[in-house]
Amino acid sequence: MAAYTHVTLTLPGLRANSTGLATAQFKIGKLASTAGQVVLNATSVFAGVLGIIMNAPGAGEEVEFAVSGVAKVLVSTSTIKIGDGVGSNTASLGTDGGTTDNGSIIGKALTDATAATGDIVSVLLTPGGARY
Repeated sequence: MAAYTHVTLTLPGLRANSTGLATAQFKIGKLASTAGQVVLNATSVFAGVLGIIMNAPGAGEEVEFAVSGVAKVLVSTSTIKIGDGVGSNTASLGTDGGTTDNGSIIGKALTDATAATGDIVSVLLTPGGARY
């Protein structure tokens, strides 16, 4: 995998929910309904999405997000190719953002996915979840 530099921003005061996010590194995270807490993105809609979880926080620990630049993203499909928009599925894994009309994208793939599940690709993040 190519090495890229990314910007990681720790948003003060945001913490993993009570179950923690110890297995969530490189997954897509969003704001929880409880103030100040973060959960995985359990929907293909990007409402409240903050960015890519860069650490593996336990319950109540601070969550670090990549919100701009280039970040690694854990994906669920081998169909992602360089230049594709990367969206999210209900497991907070990156997907081909072009597969649904209502899906937002978190960025553009800089590397191809080669495995159906568990591969990591580099993504140029595009804040705001622009569709195109």
